[in-house]
Amino acid sequence: MKVGYARVSSSGQNLQSQIEALTKAGCEKIFQEKMSGTQTTNRIELQNCLDFCREGDEFYVSRLDRCSRSVKDLHEIIDTLNKKSVAFKATEQDLDTSSSAGRLMIGLLSIVSAFETDLRAERQAEGIASALKRGVKFGRESKLNDEKVIEAIRMQDEGITNQQIADKFEIGRSTLLRYISEYKKKS
Repeated sequence: MKVGYARVSSSGQNLQSQIEALTKAGCEKIFQEKMSGTQTTNRIELQNCLDFCREGDEFYVSRLDRCSRSVKDLHEIIDTLNKKSVAFKATEQDLDTSSSAGRLMIGLLSIVSAFETDLRAERQAEGIASALKRGVKFGRESKLNDEKVIEAIRMQDEGITNQQIADKFEIGRSTLLRYISEYKKKS
């Protein structure tokens, strides 16, 4: 039996092109999920797909990186399939573990995929560091500036409850208390 696995990284992405490629390859059962490919442990449908495969089946993905972005995880997946006598195939990369050339290509491409993931992380870190040097602030804007925190402290002194103060500033009570605590530490 031909068994397919389709994956995208986020809920905003579409699985349709992968499903079409797997269906065209003759997959009778297709497992699909929207999860990051950096780890296999949290991908339930991948585990279900691997459990479903039986001796003589063929495990299909559209591209190698749809299965895993980690060399170690990819080799573990292929090892699991090999122990079950299940061939691994990628429709868009003409990869097939039933041949020695296919096994070599999968090894090389998985290393390239991991390298690309590392490069992306390095570029992201460099971009963040550069933005921080330029004074770019990350995260959402603070709900309370020092002036509002001083007003909140004054309101506390007047006997107004923390919940009433938090409601006035449209924040949670614990957030209000954190702002006040941080202000008092730096004062």
